Amino acid sequence: MGAQTDVLDPDGPTLVGNGSLFTDGIWLWREDLSYYVARYHLALPREFVAHVRGLEYSPPQVPESRLVEILTQDLGISMGRP
Repeated sequence: MGAQTDVLDPDGPTLVGNGSLFTDGIWLWREDLSYYVARYHLALPREFVAHVRGLEYSPPQVPESRLVEILTQDLGISMGRP
């Protein structure tokens, strides 16, 4: 987690937790996404919106094995394992 000013407006507010990531096991997004959508009316991918609606706006529990896969394979973050 960290704090950073609005990346689109350097004079804008400082956003806390902007380095945090959320996932539903399929999609991955930053914690501050909702701020940018609300503030700048950013359009989200139609597939993402349909997926969220299909889940009835309730994120599922993501198994730890999938979280590790996202970190290591999708994000390239080492988990300190050989």
